[in-house]
Amino acid sequence: MDTIEKLNAIGSTAVRQLRKKKLENGKPFLFWSNELPKNQSYLEYPDRSIKIVTVSSDFKSFHLVSELTENQINIIRGKLNLQ
Repeated sequence: MDTIEKLNAIGSTAVRQLRKKKLENGKPFLFWSNELPKNQSYLEYPDRSIKIVTVSSDFKSFHLVSELTENQINIIRGKLNLQ
């Protein structure tokens, strides 16, 4: 494993731990994906629902684009290896 791969692994682990901690504390977790347009991101809630949102320019609020169905959520979880 080269240095870049090691840094990627470390970063991925850190993000997964942060996600887990936020969800366990009852807070939503915002994450980006290359599968969405640049101005959109996923917002995952502790109840395991996921919505697609746009983030305001001041990063203080979200605007709902769509709420994913259970089937869509399962597909996203599989693609992104989310448990």
